[in-house]
Amino acid sequence: MPRTNCLSMLLDDDIADQDTLAWRVEPAVPDPANPLLEPHFPWDSGSVFAHGTFVKDPIDGLWKGWHLSTPAGEDRFEAFRRLTYCESEDGVNWTRPELDIAPQPGYPKTNIIFDHDSGGASQFASVLIHPDAEPERRYEMFAMRVPGRPEGVGANFIPGIARRPGEDRHPTAVYRYFSSDGIHWTAEEGPLLEVMTIGNRMIMPYTTPIGGADHSAYFKGEDGGYELIQKVGTTMHPGGLIPYDCFPMGRRVIGRRTSPDGSDWSPIEVIIEPDWKDAQDLQFMELAPLKVKGGHLGLLCCYNLREQTINWQWAGSQDRRIWERPARRPTLDNAPLGDYGGGMLWPTHSFIEHEGRVYMYYGALEGIHGDIYSDQPSLHIFNGALCRASWEIDRYWAAVSASGGVNFGSLTTHPLPVAGKQLVLNAATSTVGPGELEVELLDPDGNPIEGFSRADYVAWHGDAKAQPARWSGGSVAPRDDVAAKFYLRRSRLYGFAWE
Repeated sequence: MPRTNCLSMLLDDDIADQDTLAWRVEPAVPDPANPLLEPHFPWDSGSVFAHGTFVKDPIDGLWKGWHLSTPAGEDRFEAFRRLTYCESEDGVNWTRPELDIAPQPGYPKTNIIFDHDSGGASQFASVLIHPDAEPERRYEMFAMRVPGRPEGVGANFIPGIARRPGEDRHPTAVYRYFSSDGIHWTAEEGPLLEVMTIGNRMIMPYTTPIGGADHSAYFKGEDGGYELIQKVGTTMHPGGLIPYDCFPMGRRVIGRRTSPDGSDWSPIEVIIEPDWKDAQDLQFMELAPLKVKGGHLGLLCCYNLREQTINWQWAGSQDRRIWERPARRPTLDNAPLGDYGGGMLWPTHSFIEHEGRVYMYYGALEGIHGDIYSDQPSLHIFNGALCRASWEIDRYWAAVSASGGVNFGSLTTHPLPVAGKQLVLNAATSTVGPGELEVELLDPDGNPIEGFSRADYVAWHGDAKAQPARWSGGSVAPRDDVAAKFYLRRSRLYGFAWE
C-alpha cells in the first residue's frame, strides 16, 4: 500500500513514475576513536569480534556489549569462540569488566560470560532488555551454543537444561537464558532452533521448521511476540558457484521467523535474496533492522564471494517482510586489506540511536573469509577489533538527478488520500548552481491542480528534515487522490510525509 509517511526513507514502491532519477547513498562515518577495543588478553588475542548485541541499557544508562572473542590462531569455524562482555559510559571508551564467572590461567577474573565449560563455544548472542519485567527476567538472551566443542574441552551439555532421552550431549542449537543483571545468566529453555552439522561443519540449506540458527538475531515484536532474522541457505543461482567458498553448494539469503512466545517458531520465510541487479557472486549474511518513520530501515551485510569480503548496503521495508534496495552501493566499504575492516565488516544485531545519530558497532576484520587461491572450500582464521560507524538520523539515501548539472530529474508519487494535509520534505539543496527542488500536485488524471502547479510552488533552498511545502494556492492538499511530482536539480530528496 502506498505510504503517506516516507520521511525517513523513500522506497521504489513509493514512486509511481520517474524520469532521469538515481539514488545517492550516504556513507557511514567511522568513529574517529576506532578501533574501540583491540585484542589484548589470551582469550581475545585473535579477535574482539561482533556476532552479538550492543545497546544503551534503558535500565542504568550504560552502553553494553555482548560479543565474541577468539584467541589468536585457533578460530576455526567457531570452535574457540567465547561470549564476552564490555561496557562504556559514553559509547566510545570501553572497558572489559573483571568478572568472577570464568577464570583463565593467570587471570582469576575475566570479562568472559560463557566459557566452554558452560556448554561449549558460543555464537550470535541476542540480548533483549525488559525494564518492566520481574527482576530476574529483565535481561533475556537467545544464544547459539556448540556443546562438546572444542573437542575434549567444552562441556557436552548446557547446565540447567535436561537432555532428551537417548542423547549423550546437547545438540548445536539456540538456547534461551534469563538474567537479573545481564552478566550472570541462567539457561531456561532449549534446544530451540537446531543447526544441522556434519562433523564440525554447519551446513545449509535449513529446510526443516526447527532448523537453522547460523547468523541469527532475535527481536521483540511490536505485537508482544518475537521475531528472528537469520541467514538461510538456498539453491545456488546459475553462474554463482565460487569453488573456494566454504558453502559452494548453495547461496546465502536472509530469512525470517516469528514466534508468539519465543519457544515455538514458524517456518522460514525468505525476505531478501540476490536478484538480477546484483553481481553474480553477491550473497547476504545478516540484516540489522531499525524502526523509522513510516517503515523499517535495514543494514544488509553483503558477502562478495569472489573477493571473500563483506561490506554493507541499505535496505528498507514497510513491514519487515518485503524489503527493497533502491540504492545498491555500499554505505560502508572495506578499508585497505590488512587494516581493521579491510576484509570483513560484521555488524552487531541492533542500531543505537543517540543524540541525532544512528550507531552500529561491528567487528572490523583484517583478513578475508576464505582462500581465493584454493580449489576447494576454505575458511580463514578471523582477526580483528571492535569499531563503530554512524549516520545522521533520517539521512540514509536520497533521490537525485541521474545526469546532474543543470538537468532535472523527477519522481511522481502514487495518488494519496491527503485532503487537508500538509506536505513536508526531508531534503537538501546544493549551494552549487544553486540547487533547485520543486514540487507540484497532480489530480488523478495527472494534471496540475490549480494553484498547486510547479509555477505556483514557493521556492525553498536549504537543508531540513521536515520543511513544509507551499504554493500560491495554499499549504494543504485541496482534495484527496493527490499525487506529488518532485523536480530535482542539484538537490537531494530523502523523504516526504503528508501530515
